Amino acid sequence: MCGACGERGAFDWARPWTAGVAARRAVGLAAARAVDRPGVRVVAGSGGWLVTGPTGAATACEGLGALVAAVRRWAPGAEPAPRDPARPSGPLSVPAEEDRRAGVVLRVAPGGARHADAALGGPGEAAVVDCEATARAVLAALASPRWSPRRYLERVEGVAEDWARPAPLLRAPPGGPDPCAQAADTMVRLEWARQSGRLDGDALAARGPLGPAAEYDVEIRDGQVVRARTRYLPERAIGATTASVSDARSLGDSSTSSPRRPAETQIVS
Repeated sequence: MCGACGERGAFDWARPWTAGVAARRAVGLAAARAVDRPGVRVVAGSGGWLVTGPTGAATACEGLGALVAAVRRWAPGAEPAPRDPARPSGPLSVPAEEDRRAGVVLRVAPGGARHADAALGGPGEAAVVDCEATARAVLAALASPRWSPRRYLERVEGVAEDWARPAPLLRAPPGGPDPCAQAADTMVRLEWARQSGRLDGDALAARGPLGPAAEYDVEIRDGQVVRARTRYLPERAIGATTASVSDARSLGDSSTSSPRRPAETQIVS
């Protein structure tokens, strides 16, 4: 199923970070700014978002994937509007409990499992599969409601394709007094890039601060979100660890375009 429809990897991978209304407001604002079309409104509520288009058509969205799919239909182009790091949309929620999911190393080797569930359900940290096709099926399984709450991908071994290479790491760009406020914009643009199909057959990772001692850790491979977890760090100044994203276009930004006027946005609880 294509990424553009927002259904592939339908499990809401960002849900732990949008648990609070304040976080959903930030994500709603980021989505409205990304589409940058007058008349598009995003309202955050207790269970998600309500997107209203210029024609008055409304769409209720429970998760980030559905939200991005709803606003992308009104976008004037395939890419999101340029991001202004000086005007971040806001921080996300920091989960109260540590992520206890188990990491998995995906390995292609002779004699490996021929089905994704068999590979992921085996003992140990390695999921050994027989071929590249089964390995890609494991990626899809890791993005599914069955396996995403239980396992996440550590790395891939035994495959030379682009989607299996070490993923380029994007760090949130510093901006303003609170670097954590960039998180909502990053999540929206990661999901936008995933749904656009630009990460099919490729790999991308992103990390950035959620709070003084926590950061998000997201990885997308072959169009699937195979890791979305919170990393809890020693208490320190997160701002000192964030570096600028050297290639902002990888999330749909343009380094040459001037900032556009934000879309008409209504964010209420």
